[in-house]
Amino acid sequence: MSFQRHAIYLVNNTIYTRFDKFLRHVPIGVPIFVNATLEARYREALKGRTYTVLSSGNLFSFRALLGAIAKGQPVLVALDVDQAGFQIIGRIAMRANVPIVPVHVLGDKFFAAEEIVADQWVSVLNQIQSFLLDSYLGTGRDMQMNLFNELLEAAKYYGEDWLIAKDMSGRVTYRDVLLNTYVLSQRLQKITRGAQHIGVFLPNSIGNLVTLFSLFYLGKTPVMLNYSAGVQTISDACDTAQVSVVLTSREFIEKGQLEAVAQALTAKCRVFYLEDVRQSISMMDKITGFLQFRRRRRARAVDQRLVLFTSGSEYRPRGIVLSHENIFANVQQTRSVIDFGTVDKMLNAMPMFHSFGLTAGAILPLLCGVQTYLYPSPLHFKRIPELAGEEQSTILFGTSSFLEKYGQYASEDDFRSLRYAVVGAERLNAEVESYWLNKFGLQIMQGYGATETSPIMCLDTPLNHKKDSVGRFLPGIRYRLEPVQGIDTGGKLLIQGPNLMVGYLTHNEGYTQQEGWYDTGDVVTVDEDGFVTIIGRLKRFAKIAGEMISLNLIEQLAAQCYGLADFAAVNLPDERRGEKIILATTATDLTLAPFQQFIDAHGYSRLHIPSKIVHLEVPLLGSGKTDYVTLKQWIEARLSDG
Repeated sequence: MSFQRHAIYLVNNTIYTRFDKFLRHVPIGVPIFVNATLEARYREALKGRTYTVLSSGNLFSFRALLGAIAKGQPVLVALDVDQAGFQIIGRIAMRANVPIVPVHVLGDKFFAAEEIVADQWVSVLNQIQSFLLDSYLGTGRDMQMNLFNELLEAAKYYGEDWLIAKDMSGRVTYRDVLLNTYVLSQRLQKITRGAQHIGVFLPNSIGNLVTLFSLFYLGKTPVMLNYSAGVQTISDACDTAQVSVVLTSREFIEKGQLEAVAQALTAKCRVFYLEDVRQSISMMDKITGFLQFRRRRRARAVDQRLVLFTSGSEYRPRGIVLSHENIFANVQQTRSVIDFGTVDKMLNAMPMFHSFGLTAGAILPLLCGVQTYLYPSPLHFKRIPELAGEEQSTILFGTSSFLEKYGQYASEDDFRSLRYAVVGAERLNAEVESYWLNKFGLQIMQGYGATETSPIMCLDTPLNHKKDSVGRFLPGIRYRLEPVQGIDTGGKLLIQGPNLMVGYLTHNEGYTQQEGWYDTGDVVTVDEDGFVTIIGRLKRFAKIAGEMISLNLIEQLAAQCYGLADFAAVNLPDERRGEKIILATTATDLTLAPFQQFIDAHGYSRLHIPSKIVHLEVPLLGSGKTDYVTLKQWIEARLSDG
């Protein structure tokens, strides 16, 4: 390729490892506009060469950039995930009528892609995000890959001495994670011989992280077991995934009072405690592991997989089989639309048996140089805000219900460092959103997805924000809407994309490969700007007198009417109208009269009025979602007892 044209040439910072070769294509004196955090690296790489390095952290750099463009010079931009920088570059390109030319990397060769020219900077930004995704995934890349090898690449890129993870017991650098992984894998290879699916029964911790990547390195399939699910469900999950070996921790079992689960697992699987595994590591294991670390030995990349389980919607747990490519793609889709990097510190208390906690809260930061604190429980509502303040966390993950509690216990100082508070797994409650905005001056962002999509499909970001929506689809995701009888607006969402699972594991049925479009079961609308609004799950509709009534909407209307957040609606059979709605709440002494008046005043059909309000403690799943299966059973029992 050649730099002969008056244009902005956009490259990705993953090009850094081949930067010397790339410079052969770049004319002497071309300004190179880079991330502020990488300015020192570029200056070192360019020492003794006649190039101008402009940092996005210096306002005068933008003036120099404009000056170069005005002179007709080509400009090289290497911003990586600096979304604010992209916004400015897009506006500059639009106003100066200068095309943006993405530069793709293929091996050691570099190719100029098709020019990006747009009338609005938002369109430019969206196209840049798509380019970034292609660049992160690797154009023409062999997608048989292993996440352990991506960890090696991250350590090489960010530096092995970079502090990458913390937990209640300590902290580790990339070097620590790699060395511990190589050594632990020597012992795990012996105790898991003959077994492919390995149960992982551990809390958020560095130990969990090292165990996971040790299994990746060995080519094993980790099966993430939900320790909050109960003895029978965990046992069923092991049967579904044909787990014969389980890795856990004696300290975790004792502190979590999970002795009954451990006993049930021992009855059907070989259970190994990490405390014992570490004690049994021999000197030869340590030497072999160290030698492999010295060589930075790579893992085999052949059809690597991981198994998670759906939460509470089926009688038996159903396994979601994700490839390493699925998870890697979702990490790169996310980082192509949101600005985060080595200056950030993540606090993740979402359990790693949950896809949100695993992909976004553990694997993403490890592969992207973001220091993460792995906390064992999202239910410590007082401690988590304190910890965010102590660690000066900039990114916090949770559910709407969890963030509601954190906000109640937190002081303004606790969240002073936060840049992003991201919710998933359930709809963001409007009262929680308003409370956080007023108390902390922070707009909560929400993601939308499913375990089947690794998990994120849509993400609400500072640059792609619209009230009540979940943002736009991530780059690389294709969608279509199927009409639903009885629902006038929107339709049932079907999607495809690189983050879509490879298949299901069903109890007593085995593996079923995912083919074609994935049916999310959600009813959504997509506006002309691409913003997605969730109307509700198709299963979460009641059919009353032939009309489809959203149970999610009932919950939202009740919250608005009574000024409370703790409502859950379920549908039960009704002889006269087909189905009826029962509204559960933790509040006492509520009557339907105010809700009837509220419905009439706001112009909703009276079919939205529940048949009854019952006082119940609304049960939650380990992920923080409402456990509607258990709730419906409780309500049925309550009503049958009169």
